[in-house]
Amino acid sequence: MLSSAIDGIRLSLHVLAATIWVGGQIVLAGLVPSLRRVSPEATRVAANAFARLSWPAFAVLVLTGFWNIGAVNMSSQTTAWKVVLGVKIAVVVISGASAYLHTKAKSTAGLAVWGSIAGLSAVAALVMGVFLAN
Repeated sequence: MLSSAIDGIRLSLHVLAATIWVGGQIVLAGLVPSLRRVSPEATRVAANAFARLSWPAFAVLVLTGFWNIGAVNMSSQTTAWKVVLGVKIAVVVISGASAYLHTKAKSTAGLAVWGSIAGLSAVAALVMGVFLAN
């Protein structure tokens, strides 16, 4: 029973971090138009506040992701499952890298492009994680 409790903690931490990383990006994207109407500075303040939560959540996602992989018997997984895992890892890297580039972007176009890539790749990673869990 102890391993079941550890599995529950591992998966709960991973899902909680995903709700912050993925869900937070979706919420922030929905708030940006309203925040811009309030004040151009309001968007930056909200983004900085989100970063204080999202980057630690991303770190937890990566750590618990490796923990999840370690909890799986890879020799019993199909080739298709392993391919999806490899693609998911690549998509997670894209999500983190594009989110970082979004924070460094100076132009509106750069913010839009990198933010869109970060958000879409985060959702793609989440969906692949659901398929891997089954």
